[in-house]
Amino acid sequence: PFFEVNVTAARLNPADVATIAAAPAPQGGRGGRGGGAPGGGGAPPAMMVTAEKLGDGLYRLTTGPGRYDSLVVEFRGHIMMLEAGQAEARALAYIGEAKKLIPNKPIRYVMNTHPHSDHTGGLPALVAEGATIITHRNNEEFFERALNTPRTLLTDTLAKNPKKANVEAVGDKKVYSDGTRTVEMYHVAPVPHSNGLMVAYFPKEKILFQGDFSLPAPGQPANDHVAALAPVLDRLKLDYDRY
Repeated sequence: PFFEVNVTAARLNPADVATIAAAPAPQGGRGGRGGGAPGGGGAPPAMMVTAEKLGDGLYRLTTGPGRYDSLVVEFRGHIMMLEAGQAEARALAYIGEAKKLIPNKPIRYVMNTHPHSDHTGGLPALVAEGATIITHRNNEEFFERALNTPRTLLTDTLAKNPKKANVEAVGDKKVYSDGTRTVEMYHVAPVPHSNGLMVAYFPKEKILFQGDFSLPAPGQPANDHVAALAPVLDRLKLDYDRY
């Protein structure tokens, strides 16, 4: 469920460090992964966030085709964000966009579809923002331990602004509503991808939000994950027309 290391001894700057670990290759040049100016260094370019309005107080945020999207949901007194995937930079960009779209309301919740690293990389930024993580109960211990340990080797937003990560565990189903907005969370099981995977459903807008259940290309068979999702959705009888 998590990776743990006990360090029993260490040597400060050993003379044979070059034989222990090779120096990293320089990052730089146009199009390099490190970004910035040619020759290395510099911050990566700012992410261009596009917001698509799906309904009143409901927006889809993306940084381009094939990227990791999030939904931003407005409640009477707060904001809920669905997913904070990939790197911290994307989460910070989405937080900034959410505050532009829905000003003067705190981000109180962030929903995590499952605990794989590409769907959790942005969570520290949301924890630093004060958001409670909504996730399935199978993931609760992982997040409690992963995000509430000292971040002494990191320089991310949560390391700079330490806050306790609050986790709200969901069983088979949980509904969030303030009388004007309703979001339903469902545990999806059994599926091969994760035993702590959830989807979200918006009954008013008839939208189903999911992570890592990509539909196959036209004419291609569904992969094992989508094939496992289909009977679960049939059982839940969710009336959606957008996926």
